[in-house]
Amino acid sequence: MIAGRNLISAGHRNPQTVSDGEVLFADASAAALLAGRVDELARPTETGWERIKHNASRTVYRKDIDGRVIFLKHYHSRTIVHRIGRLLGFSDAKCEMRFSRYLASHGVETAPALAAVCANGREWLATLGVLPAERAHEWQLERLTRGQEGRREIQKAIAAVAEMIGQMHAVGVIHCDLHAGNLLIRTETSSPTPVLMDLHRMKKRRRVSRRARIANLAQLFHDRFDWTTRTERLRFLKHYLGTGGTGGTLKGWQRMVEDFAWRHRRRLYARRDRRIVSDNRYFTRIRLPNGWSGHAVLSSKRLMAGSRAAQVTFRVEDWRKALESPERLLSGDGAVLVKDTRSGVIVRRELTIGEHTVDVFVKRPRRKRTWKIVVDCFRQARPTRAFRLGHALLTRRIATALPLVALERRIGPLLVDSMLIVEAVEGERLNLFLQQWLGGSSEGEGRLTAGEQRRLGRDVLWQMGRMLQRLHDNNFHHRDLKGPNMLVQWSQDQPPEIVLVDLDGLQRVRRLTRRKQFQGLMRLNVSLLRCPAVNHAGRLRMLLGYLRRPGGGRINFKPYWRVLETWSGRKLRQQIRSRRRKQRAIRR
Repeated sequence: MIAGRNLISAGHRNPQTVSDGEVLFADASAAALLAGRVDELARPTETGWERIKHNASRTVYRKDIDGRVIFLKHYHSRTIVHRIGRLLGFSDAKCEMRFSRYLASHGVETAPALAAVCANGREWLATLGVLPAERAHEWQLERLTRGQEGRREIQKAIAAVAEMIGQMHAVGVIHCDLHAGNLLIRTETSSPTPVLMDLHRMKKRRRVSRRARIANLAQLFHDRFDWTTRTERLRFLKHYLGTGGTGGTLKGWQRMVEDFAWRHRRRLYARRDRRIVSDNRYFTRIRLPNGWSGHAVLSSKRLMAGSRAAQVTFRVEDWRKALESPERLLSGDGAVLVKDTRSGVIVRRELTIGEHTVDVFVKRPRRKRTWKIVVDCFRQARPTRAFRLGHALLTRRIATALPLVALERRIGPLLVDSMLIVEAVEGERLNLFLQQWLGGSSEGEGRLTAGEQRRLGRDVLWQMGRMLQRLHDNNFHHRDLKGPNMLVQWSQDQPPEIVLVDLDGLQRVRRLTRRKQFQGLMRLNVSLLRCPAVNHAGRLRMLLGYLRRPGGGRINFKPYWRVLETWSGRKLRQQIRSRRRKQRAIRR
């Protein structure tokens, strides 16, 4: 994106701006501080600057200069759009500097910009550090652990952020990447004070329309949806409308912003799903000897389900070395056979990738039907589908085991072999966990009282319903949703989390019908019916976890319950008949 496409007009520039050749200083004091260090700022790696962030488009450095903390941002994007923009005189660095000064002059706090350069292939921006401060999302998570005191601080921060964004829109500015990661919260003040960051993604308009305001707020609502309540979001809108100078009712704004947030979510997820099968900082395509090819993970943006592999960064050459002979991963020293059936082979082992060792499951599917040889010529292999669906779930914050590698080997269009490598997840099978904590057998261990055990069991059952709700909200249908395919991760200082570990039965549908929704509920209910420790109230809690929505009021759950019980009884009778047929076939 060309940062200079919406540069602030010359009339908005501060007359105190000082230019020294290629360098544009914010004022005389900034020139006095940095004028003698221009060469150092152009070569931070060679002059002792600490690198704190790096990606394909920017690198951020930090250093103390004369008792002040200076942050230096180097822009080095090589995309065709940015290269053309630089040739046309557009500059991310200078644009961010102008927006910083313009917003500060209208009461919107930003990191003070000191100097900017865009010439001779160099582009960088120096800003004064905002310290002490924390990223808004990290600050919020830390305050949530403080109970009521932390909640009160969050309420103050919500009001302050709403007023700041309202003031920003009132002066004609839109932040095109508005999320909590681009907000800092000052911690030295008596009340939380937000600071706006990453200003190169901003636009300046003479007047910000209502639609543009709503679309901008929708980005923030999507980002904070899982960590805020409906009441907090309404309180945010109330303060925003009081500051932004716009009309309309609170209820009307709420409906429009939530609708735009849903549209933004779909576009964002679709863009991130396309990233899974391309070469970027998170994923890579790999080719191996003997016709093997596929996709591998380099790093993960989502740290979920207690994943250790998501905390490290892999290299392409390390993956090629670790996967020189994929067939050998299924045997040899350290390989433990977990499953060997008509549908496939699963082995657990430790895999060394460069300097990292990861505990993994290696899955090699088999065809149970000969006619699928023809079908596999026109579709992705099962491991590739599971790899893409697994990362799609993690993007949508649905916990699953981290897929690391998907490989397939073809001769022309004919699929000869395929393999999936996923990280091993520590956890307890759902039915075993419920039997332990609801069956009354764990009180003697001395860890929890009987009441605490029951509350833990209720939380797990509620999370089951919420997990299925999130699957269905994102148009995912799982035709093999049962207890053995779900793990429970729990520690006494963390809430329980349901983790999906088998994605062979998962598929994405364009439209999720009511029948498919009841099928998912029925499969969960049948799994709970097989667990003697879960009673009628427990299964009802799972259903309510699926049906409840923030601000939805009372739910008439009885029609759902009656249909669910009917379908579950039919499923159980079908399973009994199927099991009897297998037993008769074995006796013959």
